[in-house]
Amino acid sequence: MNSKQVAEIFIEQNVLQPSQADDVLNEATLNGKTIAQAMVDGGFVDENGFYQTIADALGAEYVDLTDKEISLAVLKLIPSGLARLHRALPIGLSGKTLRVALVDPLDPRAAEDLRFALGKDVDVVVAPTEQIEERIKQHYGTDTSSMEDILKQLGDAGELLQIRGEDGAAAAEAEANATPIIRFVDLILYQAIQDRASDIHFEPFENEFKIRYRVDGALYEMSPPPRHLALPVISRVKVMANMNI
Repeated sequence: MNSKQVAEIFIEQNVLQPSQADDVLNEATLNGKTIAQAMVDGGFVDENGFYQTIADALGAEYVDLTDKEISLAVLKLIPSGLARLHRALPIGLSGKTLRVALVDPLDPRAAEDLRFALGKDVDVVVAPTEQIEERIKQHYGTDTSSMEDILKQLGDAGELLQIRGEDGAAAAEAEANATPIIRFVDLILYQAIQDRASDIHFEPFENEFKIRYRVDGALYEMSPPPRHLALPVISRVKVMANMNI
């Protein structure tokens, strides 16, 4: 969460005076603490009080996940790559509304992206950051595979990932939904977001396949994947965008 934005919330909620907020921000910056740690260490709130104040400011519910049971059916509503990408944990479903705990509930883009990707209404709840991250790790794992590891896996299965002309759109969609392709595209998107890229270029040529990011106006090329991955990868992007592949 953005520390300055959090400090403003606590000033508005009359938990901090402006001078106290400045002290908390300096403490967080100088000692490498999160804004939550700095406020708890300063004796202004306890952990529950910190997140309850955030929830009150957002008009959202505060949920302690310590003993919260989450069904497998609910967890499956958000794909693992999407959950890790947006640091989002689904905790319940009511009709067409999915209740989601976000590591950063102050970021409106995460909720909007989830609504678009899932085709469901999303109700954001507030929960302790460490609890959300631990549950995401527990239920979705950690994407520790390097790009090289995934490319090797895709290379080993290369003959299964080559679209044959006679198979048409059905084969293209099947390959786009293959687990290695999903993981590969998720990792590309994750890396681009981490690097704060403004756009990604998927560039298939006759004998090579380039993927480039634009960061601060300059294009940077990642390690080029095998040429035969061009169509499955591009088909995957089209599937994610609900385009006709």
